[in-house]
Amino acid sequence: MSFSVEGQSATMLLLYVNVGIFLADWALQLNLIQYFGAHADTLFKPYLWFQYLTYGFLHSTKTIWHILGNMFVLWMFGRFVEAKYGKAEFLKIYLISIVLCGIVWNLETLATYGGEIPRSVDGGALPMVGASGAISTIMALFICLYPKMTVYLGFLIPVPAWVVGVFILISNLFGQDENIAYSAHLAGIGFGVAYFFSGIQLGKFIPSKLALPKWSLRSRPKLRIHTEEEDFDPYNDSDEEAERILEKVNQSGMESLTEAERKKLEAYSRRMRQKLS
Repeated sequence: MSFSVEGQSATMLLLYVNVGIFLADWALQLNLIQYFGAHADTLFKPYLWFQYLTYGFLHSTKTIWHILGNMFVLWMFGRFVEAKYGKAEFLKIYLISIVLCGIVWNLETLATYGGEIPRSVDGGALPMVGASGAISTIMALFICLYPKMTVYLGFLIPVPAWVVGVFILISNLFGQDENIAYSAHLAGIGFGVAYFFSGIQLGKFIPSKLALPKWSLRSRPKLRIHTEEEDFDPYNDSDEEAERILEKVNQSGMESLTEAERKKLEAYSRRMRQKLS
């Protein structure tokens, strides 16, 4: 576990972001849930639909077990799933799962209350936060990929991963805790299983990098014609270029070389002598 961001896995980057936001929210008492958590009335306010993504990076500051549990499961199983699908695809799966689970929770909540907006104790629309839905997707993918891998249930009992999957599914289907968004968990599990068996690759539909249009803020460089002599830098020439020149000499002789090619060949010869000395 390295704290260097460069070259970091997507799993660890997500862990750092979640923990960082939690610590800032807790230490500064920002009450981010009010502004960035998904709420029961978010569906009816298009200008707040960003909450379907941001809620997945927030956790309750009233207890540390919420974020500890989620981040431990993400760290434990996310590494295996990321190694299978790659960093970019893993991030797409995770982020899409957050949005999907948020919408499903919102629809299920409204259906449960007959279309009415359920209210929390302070009178605001019932909120939801946490990465549990996306992490349920990651766990489902791990179990589908490695159903026979040994997992220690409760850190004590060794069982195949598929047994853990059955236990998680049943606990979410018949759970009774009003503070747990079972519908989001089930949506995450369903998305993970569907993704695995469909064989779809999100990278085919969602590019990893968005190309900037030619008319962007980049200033167009002024055109200038360079001669071969001006562009010559013997210290930046690759060995492939030297091999091309040697092939040319072999076929047409030294007389066929331009002045720039002769200098490149001489520079290449000096580099080879220095390596051998």
